[in-house]
Amino acid sequence: MPIGRYLAFVGSLLLAMLFIADWLLPMGPTPSVTSGGANKPVIGIKSDHKWPERIAFDTSGPAIVAQPPVVADAPVTHPPREAFALLGAPVPEVSQTPLPVRTKRKVAKPAPHSRWTAYRPAARAEALPAGW
Repeated sequence: MPIGRYLAFVGSLLLAMLFIADWLLPMGPTPSVTSGGANKPVIGIKSDHKWPERIAFDTSGPAIVAQPPVVADAPVTHPPREAFALLGAPVPEVSQTPLPVRTKRKVAKPAPHSRWTAYRPAARAEALPAGW
């Protein structure tokens, strides 16, 4: 049986069953939403959670505005041309204190990688379970 005929047959059968159920079953009274006798539940929500106190902002006072930082007009003590004049100045001498001698550190060499290093052949008694 092709799938299309099967779906058409089952679909029409289900539709026919809906029509028959609608014709046989009695219609109940439908409640009107606008009627005053609608049974509406009263929903009361209560929480034990205590919320923080309300914060009241007083906007009647004058606004406080942050002042920008004051930058002093400092005179330039060394103009850029003086930098060229300092090029020919004698270089201060280096102290004659010898630097501390550092010893060479010894670095451990890694062990060569071998797959057979961790292999231990089991003894004959340990290789087989008890009773063999």
